[in-house]
Amino acid sequence: MTQSRWLTWLSPILLLVLWEVAVQLNLLNRVFIPPPSEVVVALAKAVRDGSMQHDVVVSSQRIVLGFVIGAVPGTLLGIWSGLNRTVLALVRPLATMLYPVPKIALLPLVIVVLGIGEVSKVATVAVSVFLMVVIHTIGGVLQIDQRYFEAARVFGANQRTIFRTVALPASLPAIVEGWKLAMGFALTLIVGVEFVGASDGIGYRIWQSYELYALADMMAAVCVIAGLGWVVTVVLDEVARLLVPWRYTTVKESRMSVVRTWWGAVRPWSYTAAIVPVLLGAAIAAQQVGLNWWLLILALIGSIAIQGGTNLMNDYYDYHKGTDTPAVKGTGGALLRGELTPPQIFWAGITAFAIGAAIGLYLVSVTGPFIFWLGLCSVAVGYFYTAGPFALAYVGLGEIAVFIFMGPVMVLGSYFLQIPTVAWPAVWVSLPVAFVVAAILHANNLRDIDTDRINNKRTLATIFGRDGARIEYYILVGGTFVSQWVLVALGVAPWPTLVTLVMLPLAWKLMGIASREVDPAALQPVLRQTAMLHMRFGLLYVLGWVIALWV
Repeated sequence: MTQSRWLTWLSPILLLVLWEVAVQLNLLNRVFIPPPSEVVVALAKAVRDGSMQHDVVVSSQRIVLGFVIGAVPGTLLGIWSGLNRTVLALVRPLATMLYPVPKIALLPLVIVVLGIGEVSKVATVAVSVFLMVVIHTIGGVLQIDQRYFEAARVFGANQRTIFRTVALPASLPAIVEGWKLAMGFALTLIVGVEFVGASDGIGYRIWQSYELYALADMMAAVCVIAGLGWVVTVVLDEVARLLVPWRYTTVKESRMSVVRTWWGAVRPWSYTAAIVPVLLGAAIAAQQVGLNWWLLILALIGSIAIQGGTNLMNDYYDYHKGTDTPAVKGTGGALLRGELTPPQIFWAGITAFAIGAAIGLYLVSVTGPFIFWLGLCSVAVGYFYTAGPFALAYVGLGEIAVFIFMGPVMVLGSYFLQIPTVAWPAVWVSLPVAFVVAAILHANNLRDIDTDRINNKRTLATIFGRDGARIEYYILVGGTFVSQWVLVALGVAPWPTLVTLVMLPLAWKLMGIASREVDPAALQPVLRQTAMLHMRFGLLYVLGWVIALWV
């Protein structure tokens, strides 16, 4: 990232930190200005009980409906006015007269005419959007060089063609900017509109919190409005890039390059290893209680964050230790190609771990210290997988760590979030997933066995030798299915989970390739398809547990 982009992220974070510190040091009165920590708690409470989502949806519906009703005719009338001097003479004075009038001042009149229901709220937004879009669109059309219109007429273009090929494309930048400003104004206006005669919506929530002096709840609603504004801005920016791509070509190419680089660095295709165990733990718990979807979503995000941090730290330390070279057929390479610097990778990894840790601390506050110890050990294993003089991946403990932490630990943790009890059946049920996720890592080590020996990286593959490593791969892949059959036979897992049998042909094919190939390029598909086996087997396994809820 460039310095300016870092500062873009740093400034709001610094504001929050200073705000929190100022309150904790009593420089700001907590009674009147609650700290961000209290605002986060209030926001989480509102999200858990579903009231915040309801108010956001209601306000969003009013905004979107009012925006569409105002923007579409406003755009058409603006273009027509810019092309037709008579229409311009009629429309422009009225628009410029009404535009400066505060639209919230029109609300009493709108209520008198349309009543106090939904129609008056949408209409107030629509009028505001309409006037702003008309004025910006007229300006956009009028600033078009008249020579373009003359050239079109010379070539025989009629009014419809001139509108489609000259007026609309040339004025689109101004039109889109008008839409963006109108949407921002609609967000501001809806809050004021919902202060009066509303029974739901973000504005209503802010006013009610104020009247009850629940300032943390009020600030939480304000933060949601700010977040909603940011989302709207991002969406409209993307719309602008689609409608006027010639203005964003260079920027878009640059951004896409950055996205592709970081996409390769964080390796999101590996996240099934983080997602499947969490879904499995929740599916097992669902056999006994109803799911807490909020905790499940947080667990998925936290698990993915830790997996992303592990991927980045793995690249960072492998690069520093010299085990990542052009000869290695890995999936990373951003450091080797110079697309990213080591500090960028390192701090991105730390950030991912911090996100996972922050979510973990919230989950601890909800469910107790057991999750704290599971989370702490998970982050430690993710970091020390390749870090330190006794990195797990360098002393033959990689597969063992992955087997334990991406199998039993994650499944049990997800189960515990739903039912705060340590249940051994959840551990046994996790074994098929543990076997197949360890097989992914072992396929990687089997492929890199020669380069790992050269770099003194001790994996189980280099310790056992190629023949022993092949046997280990057979055990891990075969153990995936055998352990599941045993669980079904013992009644620990329900019979619908046998749907995973459809993956046996792929497993047999992979074991066959591993048994005869020695070239890293020929073994690369084994790694990718073992990851595919994990994803498909895991999702089918979870599906079997879900089906068991109804059979």
